[in-house]
Amino acid sequence: MGARLMLPNLAHLYVPLLTAQVLAFWPTMPAPSTLAAQIEQETCVSLTHAKCWNPKAELKTTREYGFGLGQLTVTPKFNNFEAAKTWDKSLASWKWEQRFDPTMQLRALVIYDRNLYTAVGPAATEMDRLAFMFSAYNGGLGGVNKDRQVCRHTPGCDPARWFGHVEQHSFRARTAVHGYGQSFFDINRGYVRNILYVRRQRYLFLDQKDSR
Repeated sequence: MGARLMLPNLAHLYVPLLTAQVLAFWPTMPAPSTLAAQIEQETCVSLTHAKCWNPKAELKTTREYGFGLGQLTVTPKFNNFEAAKTWDKSLASWKWEQRFDPTMQLRALVIYDRNLYTAVGPAATEMDRLAFMFSAYNGGLGGVNKDRQVCRHTPGCDPARWFGHVEQHSFRARTAVHGYGQSFFDINRGYVRNILYVRRQRYLFLDQKDSR
């Protein structure tokens, strides 16, 4: 109960909806707490911010437009909203005018993560595999594959392990990007680290079987 009291306000409303989507579309998900932590990472500048766990959260920059609990992005080069409709037949009829529907947003997040989890393949441990999945969500599956390739050609680096291995090696530039204040390498690694080490603690009750 204590963990639940620490949740952001809107999480109390949408965590049960997330749980329902996990049960429907990824019932074997090994650690649902990490998906809740991902939503917090995507939407919560602070735990009391109006956008925190808010399906109407929007991010608008000159580079991209992101919306919702999973911050689906639309850029001049790629439209993740349109792509989402191809991830599962249950998403095919999702209309732009309905993009703030929390059920559809959470369904898209669960299905996309599930697909990435499958795509990154087996890893040394379950948490390593989840780390690869989240890195792919943030920076693209191709980016994860390239990073693992860099690791594969680095003495002492195990491409099946994220922590202490692929985590430390990358094709990504390590110089800060204008407008972001960090390098794309730091953004990607921070994304994984914050989800698995920092934000997840609030949602560990979701990993108990009786919470599903």
